[in-house]
Amino acid sequence: MRRLLLVCAGALVLASPAWGHTDGGRQLELRWPADGTITSPFGRDGYRWHPGVDIGILRSLRVSAAAPGRVIEVGEPTGFSGYGRIVQVDMGDGWTALYAHLSRPLVRVGAVVVAGQQLGVAGCTGWCTGTHLHFELRRDGVPTSPMTLGFDR
Repeated sequence: MRRLLLVCAGALVLASPAWGHTDGGRQLELRWPADGTITSPFGRDGYRWHPGVDIGILRSLRVSAAAPGRVIEVGEPTGFSGYGRIVQVDMGDGWTALYAHLSRPLVRVGAVVVAGQQLGVAGCTGWCTGTHLHFELRRDGVPTSPMTLGFDR
């Protein structure tokens, strides 16, 4: 029994990152942007609407690009009240990814990024209750649940 538990634990530790993709049209292949647990899901979260997922209980503070694209916003731009420090990446075809509450962004506006590239360090800036990553996907400006894209998390 102990051996089985060790094998299972080892498999979890060595598991590859989660991937997802869109259906139809140009395929957008996505990587999970942080190594942690979903602590707040997309959608109605009690009394409020939550347009992304919060990834907390982080095993690393590294925040990585979910897909390749061009950085279009960094820092604390207007229109993102409560998000703290952000990085937003235009992934093409109307898709953007938003990474929020960062303690430190590590890219600049205009930078071209590849999937898996480190964009910043998770933190607790803006309105938050603890260190985590708020991850949002938008299609033509409309928040879209990452879970509908086949992420296995």
